[in-house]
Amino acid sequence: MIDTLWSWPGLAAAIALVLAGAIQGSTGFGFNMLAAPLLAILDPAFVPGPMITVATLVCIGGMMSELHALNRQDLAYALSGRVVSATVAALIVGLMSPEAFSALFGFAVLLSVGLSLSGLRIPARPSTLLAAGTISGFMGTLTSIGAPPMAMVYQDTGGARMRATLNAFFVFGGLISILALWLAGRFGTHDLWLAMLMTPFAFAGLLMSAWGRKFVDRGGVKAVVLTVSSISGLVLILRAFG
Repeated sequence: MIDTLWSWPGLAAAIALVLAGAIQGSTGFGFNMLAAPLLAILDPAFVPGPMITVATLVCIGGMMSELHALNRQDLAYALSGRVVSATVAALIVGLMSPEAFSALFGFAVLLSVGLSLSGLRIPARPSTLLAAGTISGFMGTLTSIGAPPMAMVYQDTGGARMRATLNAFFVFGGLISILALWLAGRFGTHDLWLAMLMTPFAFAGLLMSAWGRKFVDRGGVKAVVLTVSSISGLVLILRAFG
């Protein structure tokens, strides 16, 4: 375990958390995509519980900063799917190895990116939001990385709506996943302690995200979504076979 920041693993973890916080504040997603894989390599104890907890706290900050742009109807459909899938994921987390889940979801993320690049559009409507929320619940609870399905649905929407709604989704979704893990005996005080150690660095990144919001609001949503999703998918696959 990383006992101090005054070491290369500790410094790498701090930098990853700051960068992830900045990306989260700019887009409304991406925190666990960037931070979770690296921290899992440095110390497996960081995932899934502590990473989900930190991401939830960061998302609260992001949600409150643009609460006016929150689309409550979108949120309701997406969370409906997340509730069911997170509960099931917590119950079956021991039936498959983490590597198998990582590989499965990694290939699914890259497939969705490929379909988007081919010209396929996934409009943000009740059916797609329900499906994306369901898949996100599985991915987020099992691997700490649940943003790609929701991000793909939102890639053609405005920056403020995407950020506010995704942040709100990950706030409630994170709480659902934490509760499900706790009920399954996979979240405790040690996980909470690790999350508290990581939180200041994540919020430092969140405070630095103003520049990223300007880029996203000028039309850079899709480029950011596809780039971060691709990196996420590749990291999941490498983590599975590495």
